[in-house]
Amino acid sequence: MNKWLILCVFIAPTCVADWVLDSENSHLSFVSIKNGVVAEVHRFDTLRGGVNDDGSAALKIGLASVETNIPIRNDRIKSMLFDVTNFSLATASAQLNIDEFVELPHGASLLRSIPLSINLHGVDGKMPASVKVTRTAENLWHVMSVQPLILNAGNYGLLEGIEALRSIAGLDEITSVIPVIFSLEFSRN
Repeated sequence: MNKWLILCVFIAPTCVADWVLDSENSHLSFVSIKNGVVAEVHRFDTLRGGVNDDGSAALKIGLASVETNIPIRNDRIKSMLFDVTNFSLATASAQLNIDEFVELPHGASLLRSIPLSINLHGVDGKMPASVKVTRTAENLWHVMSVQPLILNAGNYGLLEGIEALRSIAGLDEITSVIPVIFSLEFSRN
């Protein structure tokens, strides 16, 4: 596929957004659990997204940016689990009642359960996200998970990849239920 087309698809939604994700101050992490007792935190370094004034929100996660702090494991996750050649992005989208966020006084927070639409590995799914939204400045909002999202890898066609990773690493088990946490900062144009 044309690299320019991929770049436009990845960047365009953030260019037209009324609120833009501050990628430098935003984080999305997940936990892998090996052999039932070893938990490790990993992250994605490439996040893009935005929220339009109509409340449509989108987050795009560059799967090739996975960082586990072990280069060979990064490469294996990219190729064996995420198959980034065919599935370079994961997305989360939601429809928000934007007025309640805009009307927040500076320093105020609110808790919400937001229904998310997820696309991962070419599979669409839905899950609720419990979030805390804080207006930290005139045009700045911080959104963080109040509790982890629990992602079932089997729902997204990732079990074969997890099994391949387990086998190559010589492990007894890699848990297929994955906690995900996030902290996102949005600035309003």
